[in-house]
Amino acid sequence: MINQAVLTMRWPKKREMVVYYLLWRKFKEKEFTPLDAYACLEPYFSRKVARSTLRYLSRVGLLLDREGRITIVPLDEFLSQVSYPYLLRRAILRRRTRG
Repeated sequence: MINQAVLTMRWPKKREMVVYYLLWRKFKEKEFTPLDAYACLEPYFSRKVARSTLRYLSRVGLLLDREGRITIVPLDEFLSQVSYPYLLRRAILRRRTRG
């Protein structure tokens, strides 16, 4: 299921991708809580930055948050969800400009 925010999203910044990578490296397929994530990110980021980044990653679909338990979405699955609408939009815009 594609989140509506994904259709008009900006691409993740370096910090967001680094947070995703750190969480993926530690938890991979396992579920974890926000407190576990804060503990993992604490050496590198403040709690405020970690919280806002987790919120953003959840909003765009890289993290699934279910009742306080977070699961990481594999990057290839996320890219396959995002790439189709993006490429479709690019094809339409390209057709318009070519006339």
